[in-house]
Amino acid sequence: MNTPLINKSLSLTRFFVFLLLLANIGCQKELSKDTLGSGGTGGGGGTSSGSAQFSLVPSGSNCSDAVVSGNFEAGTALGSDAILTVTVNVTKTGDWTYTTSLVNGFVFAGAGNFTATGNQVITLQAGGTPVTAGNSNFKLNFGSAACLFSVTVAAAGSGGTTSEYYYKATIDGVNYSQGVTSTNDYEPGRGLGGVDDVAFGAGINYTNPPLPAGKTEFGIDRAFMHHYTTATQAQFKAFFAAGDYAYSALSNDQVDNGIRIYWTDTKGEVWDSRDKTDQTSATFKIISAQDFTDIGGDYNVKVKVQFNCKLYNSAGASKTLTNGEAVVVFGML
Repeated sequence: MNTPLINKSLSLTRFFVFLLLLANIGCQKELSKDTLGSGGTGGGGGTSSGSAQFSLVPSGSNCSDAVVSGNFEAGTALGSDAILTVTVNVTKTGDWTYTTSLVNGFVFAGAGNFTATGNQVITLQAGGTPVTAGNSNFKLNFGSAACLFSVTVAAAGSGGTTSEYYYKATIDGVNYSQGVTSTNDYEPGRGLGGVDDVAFGAGINYTNPPLPAGKTEFGIDRAFMHHYTTATQAQFKAFFAAGDYAYSALSNDQVDNGIRIYWTDTKGEVWDSRDKTDQTSATFKIISAQDFTDIGGDYNVKVKVQFNCKLYNSAGASKTLTNGEAVVVFGML
């Protein structure tokens, strides 16, 4: 499978402005544990300046398509791979700078110049050294909108990495997560089934099966897109528009309109949302969909989702999945 090509580079001008923004970290007086605690929101939402005018595109209290990637480990200084990308709506062109409040020993900051109005993706570089492991909650406020995003800081010495493509969920009270990096043998998998009436698949997949013991995989099916052979790229993207979606009502290997979640546990057993129809309290929401063409020339949509559901194995045993979140890729293959 082709792995999407995402540009994470910063221009030289942005880098120098970023250094100036982060210089204040070393000059701040010692903060209380409440301010540095992993659950804090850093007071206000940060500070901004510049001639541009823009606002967030939030989904409820969530930060639109905000995606954090990089290595966040307690006691380890953040590197250039630690970034946040998020969509903003630009109403006036011009230059801009922004920095979040300090939370758990680190911040996000960025600068640039908007030359066009409309929705655009900005990048904020992380800087500092996380103090404690756990979830660090940040607040963004651009224009009249504000929202929250969370960064998972790994324990010291664990080498934990937050990836651009990932899944995370609490399953029967246990937290699971898996991201995609250039060295961990995972990829953002894509697939489709059918000819003109098509079901699409996306997931966080182990590159070289079989899946080793102790590792997990995650996948999503979305069905059906009709008249796929004559569909335009705009129609394909619209198939993954932000909003709420229902789970498939059919069981086992039958196919129906709707969403299917599947998860392979650390022992290699597959759990599936479609093996039973009891999804009365289940939710599935597409938060955002961002299109791009990968290095192989395929048109793709990078989709961020949040979900809760029941999972069942082939014997009918069940697990409860909560706090599910993933960023995956669906491809027009």
